[in-house]
Amino acid sequence: MSALAELKRIAEELGLPSGAVSFEKKAPETYLVFTPLYDDLLLYADNRPLVETEEVRISLFSKENYLLWKRRLTDILLEQDFIITERRFLELEEDTGYYHYSLDVAKEYVR
Repeated sequence: MSALAELKRIAEELGLPSGAVSFEKKAPETYLVFTPLYDDLLLYADNRPLVETEEVRISLFSKENYLLWKRRLTDILLEQDFIITERRFLELEEDTGYYHYSLDVAKEYVR
């Protein structure tokens, strides 16, 4: 499984529409966009990678109170063994009325 696949499943469980890199459909009140940041093979043994790390930025766009979604996402991500490397309020997009909040997450996978 990949981090993107797991994040898509989490979004579906929360009832949040989502897209990878961009959101192609008509934007609802709240949605997520997943942007891969990097993946790396950091841990080796016998010249073979043992662990792959994937990091993804989750962009939360909401016209509602984004703080409730931030808390829900944080809780479920930690329950699913994601490492949260950064959480940041980016802006209120005045032209669209969306709050934009990001969570950068990483997950390690044994190969």
